[in-house]
Amino acid sequence: MNKQLLTTTFRNTALAAVYIFLVSQIMQHGSQWFGQKDNFVTPFVVLMLFSLSAAMVGGLVLGQAVILVLEKKTAEGVKSAIYSIGWLAVYTLLGIVALAALR
Repeated sequence: MNKQLLTTTFRNTALAAVYIFLVSQIMQHGSQWFGQKDNFVTPFVVLMLFSLSAAMVGGLVLGQAVILVLEKKTAEGVKSAIYSIGWLAVYTLLGIVALAALR
């Protein structure tokens, strides 16, 4: 197991988890912060946030794997993708445990 790769994927997915948490707070408190009334800008902002989120999380989760594959380090790139998905699974399970504990 490559410790540097494991550390890098942990860092990248931790940053993705923090970003996802911040976006979830915007979604949960958006009507309090921006008002209840929707207007023509709301769908635009929501789609822009969705697109930004896809780019940010995709880059953080799979960016390292893509770079490694482009550098002809395919085995490490595949490991990077697997490690990243594993870390996301760990964060998801921790979130589920936190939801159950807060119930």
